[in-house]
Amino acid sequence: MAYLWYDSGMKKLEINSDIFSRGVDDIVTKEELERLLASKKQLRIKLGIDATSPDLHIGHAAPLWKIRALQDAGHKAVIILGEFTTRIGDPTGKNATRPVLTPAMIRRNAAALKKQLGFILRTDKAHFEFRSNAEWHGKMKEWDFLNLCSMVTHSRLIERDMFQERMKKGKEIAMTELLYPILQGYDSVAIKNDITIIGSDQLFNEHFGRFFQEKFWQSPQAIITLKILPGLDGGPKMSKSLGNYIALNDTPEDKFGKAMRLLDPLIIPYLEVYTDIPADQIARIEAELKAGMNPRDAKLIFAEKLVERYHGEQAALRAREQFLAVFSNKKLPARIREVIVYSDNPIEILVETKFASSKSDARRLLKQGGVEMDGKRINEKTAKIEKKSGMILRVGKRRFAILVFL
Repeated sequence: MAYLWYDSGMKKLEINSDIFSRGVDDIVTKEELERLLASKKQLRIKLGIDATSPDLHIGHAAPLWKIRALQDAGHKAVIILGEFTTRIGDPTGKNATRPVLTPAMIRRNAAALKKQLGFILRTDKAHFEFRSNAEWHGKMKEWDFLNLCSMVTHSRLIERDMFQERMKKGKEIAMTELLYPILQGYDSVAIKNDITIIGSDQLFNEHFGRFFQEKFWQSPQAIITLKILPGLDGGPKMSKSLGNYIALNDTPEDKFGKAMRLLDPLIIPYLEVYTDIPADQIARIEAELKAGMNPRDAKLIFAEKLVERYHGEQAALRAREQFLAVFSNKKLPARIREVIVYSDNPIEILVETKFASSKSDARRLLKQGGVEMDGKRINEKTAKIEKKSGMILRVGKRRFAILVFL
């Protein structure tokens, strides 16, 4: 990890520091945040995590790095796993009701997410709490929930843009989705947080946190909203289903390779939001790009600094060297993982090596023509291959495996 853990007393942070300006979209309200920072108490910083997936990506990590900086100043991260609300499905940004996960799926996802939080956050008790909102929502009695709902009007809930859009298109809105902001808002009451750091798409929900805190005689949380960038392909924000993301669990080499896929117009925004390169250096890179710098050189800087942030300088240098060797000189990576496989069918091999998530996904990869065995391209019409341990499987430009047949 690029960040080193250290013990620190309470440190005063200024409102104009990078934590509260770089990559920040808005603060509600700056005056309240300034008062909190000027106080001598340990602040409670809330971040809610949806348990619909077991993976975090660098988009999720943007608020985590802000929280880490606050931890290093002496404050406490309070991470809320949406165990209860995940069963409903956050409607944010969705134009259709989402499928509901089983409790077992949510528990598996939660274990994976908690491990990944440790890649960035301090996890000692003085600076970290990990809570599930099932603690309070699962025990809430009917009357208490109805009392909570009575504080909110239908018109306030339905004014949400996405709901208005669905109604115009004649699409359904589940009652559970309408109630989601109420449940998320009450989380702030339950943990008595002082600040929440979120993507700007969560602002509607977190205003309910301020609303309910005041109703329950608490000081309203300050809200820091962060810019949401498009995915690597320039389309919607990072999403596992779209394949346009860089996962925290990715190897240094995979992070580097994915970073090099970045569209040219996103280089500067990604440097600002997803790395810790000083702002003056980013400004210099931006000026050089306008003066004719090859965007590939700027992406090499981004990729190296991204990997360095998560894996350290040496890993970043190795990933850069490997990328240049593979993609510039057409050489194979120095290290390729060995995978035990049992089938001679290319579709099943792709699934066994986890290069494909399903047989249909494997067929898609084969049809696209990006699969090679020992340098020979195979396609969806290839029924089987000759079993020879030591064969090199290549999928796309970046993924390799040495096959060991049993």
